[in-house]
Amino acid sequence: MKNFETDTQYEEAEMAQCLIIDRINELMKTYYKPAQMIMEAMIEFTMDDNEKMAEYVNENNMEGLGKFIYLKTYDFASMLAERQAEKEFEQGEL
Repeated sequence: MKNFETDTQYEEAEMAQCLIIDRINELMKTYYKPAQMIMEAMIEFTMDDNEKMAEYVNENNMEGLGKFIYLKTYDFASMLAERQAEKEFEQGEL
């Protein structure tokens, strides 16, 4: 016999996750555009990140440097969007 409450809770959790993911995607396309957040993201770079960038520069690998900066910025923007989406969900805005 299935536990109705467990099934319902699972479906609700799944729906909540879908709402949050949809909101994250929307925020990434509108408010947290990685290409426009490079400076904000670079402020958060660690010493390891700075050393990695220096390696790319020393190797004259500007393509690698650009990709590294963009991916780090994308991760930063994604983290901010996720925080906002979860907050909006908790406040009943989604």
